[in-house]
Amino acid sequence: MIQKNLRYRLAVKWSDLVRLEIKSHAKINLTLEVLFRREDGYHQLKTVFQELELHDTLFLEELPAGSLELLCNDTTLPRGEGNLAYRAALLLKSLYAPDKGARMELIKKIPVAAGLGGGSSNAAAALKGLNQLWNLSLEAETLGELGAVLGSDVPFFIYGGTALAEGRGEQVRPLPCFPPAKVLLAVPAGKALSAAEVYSALCLDKIPARTVSDRFVELLEESLNSGKDFFHELLRLLCNHLESPVFSLEEDVFFLKEQLLSKGLAALVSGSGPTVFALSRDEKNLREAGKELALQGHRVIFTETIQK
Repeated sequence: MIQKNLRYRLAVKWSDLVRLEIKSHAKINLTLEVLFRREDGYHQLKTVFQELELHDTLFLEELPAGSLELLCNDTTLPRGEGNLAYRAALLLKSLYAPDKGARMELIKKIPVAAGLGGGSSNAAAALKGLNQLWNLSLEAETLGELGAVLGSDVPFFIYGGTALAEGRGEQVRPLPCFPPAKVLLAVPAGKALSAAEVYSALCLDKIPARTVSDRFVELLEESLNSGKDFFHELLRLLCNHLESPVFSLEEDVFFLKEQLLSKGLAALVSGSGPTVFALSRDEKNLREAGKELALQGHRVIFTETIQK
């Protein structure tokens, strides 16, 4: 069951040991609605996740004597328990494989602290990959439960594709695929935001009562059943309640989104930002808009949605 979503392959050997290569994909939030603040301090969410082709790569090799090592090409990221992928390996090992060890090498391409889920995706990749490497045969449901201990977005990456997430984001229901689309990711130059600071700036009183996620899910399911393409109808439902606090913290993000909208593109802040994404089937228009943003100093990445 879990191997269907793993996207791993055998790669070259380190010494005499087999090395697993696992893609750790980015995500965007097609909808993100904050319903209320819960008694436990978390916010009750309803969000539609979409997995992207953009990915980090995680290499895994089994080590003797139960040791864990993490290497990374991004020297700004922690290598020990401050890294979510390392904590994922530690959690899985403590519960199911106390005598096992692994060396992990993480090659980062997903921007950090950008609302694209890179850290959560790395944690899920570690859980899925070590489940394979250590021959644990754990089901996706079990890996999702472990992921929820690590972070709200981690369970989504166990399944990937298109999915509805509720609760604090850990209750995941796979959905029919979002229609194929090209994606432009624009990361404002020199900007990074943590989810904690964005939620701290959120004013619940200003959130609109109208919700769109349920209608978004209905259209995806109707598309599957009828064969109709509701791409443009879905674009009109793009929604993120965290945009206002993101704009209040980083005004440049607002102007970045407005610039994309002025090109006739459907654009939205992803997650807690500061990345703004644009969706289109007109790749030429996307690339022209991206070229302008790159000349302004913003980081621009072209990718596409994943179909499962």
